[in-house]
Amino acid sequence: MWREFVAEHPLGTVFHTPEMWKVYGVTENVKPLAIAVEVEGHVVGVLLAQIMWNGGTIGKPLTGRSIITGGPLAIDNDEEVLEMLMEAYRERLPKWVVYSEIRPIYPIDELMNERVNELKRWKRVGHYNLVMRVDKSEEELWNGMHKERRRNVGQAEKAGLRFEEVTEAAGRREVVALLRKTYERKHVPMADDSLFARLTEIMPEFVRFFAAYKEDKMIAGQIRLGYKDLLYAWYAGSDEDYFKLRPNDFTMWNVIRWAHEKGYKEFDFGGGGEPGKAYGVRDYKLKYGCEMFDYGRYVWAHRPVTYWAAAKAYALYHRIKGK
Repeated sequence: MWREFVAEHPLGTVFHTPEMWKVYGVTENVKPLAIAVEVEGHVVGVLLAQIMWNGGTIGKPLTGRSIITGGPLAIDNDEEVLEMLMEAYRERLPKWVVYSEIRPIYPIDELMNERVNELKRWKRVGHYNLVMRVDKSEEELWNGMHKERRRNVGQAEKAGLRFEEVTEAAGRREVVALLRKTYERKHVPMADDSLFARLTEIMPEFVRFFAAYKEDKMIAGQIRLGYKDLLYAWYAGSDEDYFKLRPNDFTMWNVIRWAHEKGYKEFDFGGGGEPGKAYGVRDYKLKYGCEMFDYGRYVWAHRPVTYWAAAKAYALYHRIKGK
């Protein structure tokens, strides 16, 4: 019933599914929190949160955060069902969690209205989502990219790069290892390897691994999630020793082509930062032909002092590492 409800709901995403709940459940330093509302044996509301922390048990009081990707789902956006979901969430959330954050994939501003008492606790902050329509011709998709992106793809093709969907277990592990090196280089935390270990076992129809090769050397990799009409950009990385061959643009273009060929309508490139603030990642993504939407994010600081201190420490860490 849970699976069917999400599949039929217009705002339902892969991040609402029981398969994702299982993935969170087998991941180190992650605790899933799933809530459902039933009426006469039928599911009418679902909320799935990923509660994460760093530094083991000791780090929980300082780093604990709960991320609700996609937001709560209620049949016909029913306010009573939303109230029940959010009240149950508040009651079941561990006391050591510093803050909660809702990260929309589709616009949910109308959903997050203050007529639902439990939603008054959440503060909206501006945040862009970058989305590409892929239900166009391949020629339109190609011409929609910035000339720099097209030039880089051409350079990669001349260099003999090869694109593949990775289906073997050894290749998938190689993709994850490449991603981890990328995240370490950028000083960005990445999920534990246990998140990826059973992905294709738990959700084989939703997860896809891709890679670019120079001869037999994997030099770029991506993990994408496909659900209904949407392909979601989850993880990506590359080998810095091969940047001059433009493996990132080459891989991205070929994934765009793959999404088009498989019949997806949209490719969600993920976040684009806050309105009014410079953000290089946003500028980079826009050059693929994405559209920019301020879907916002919704934050509830359960322990405001700790939340403020952690945000300042995180920003300072990245300033130091960026020097």
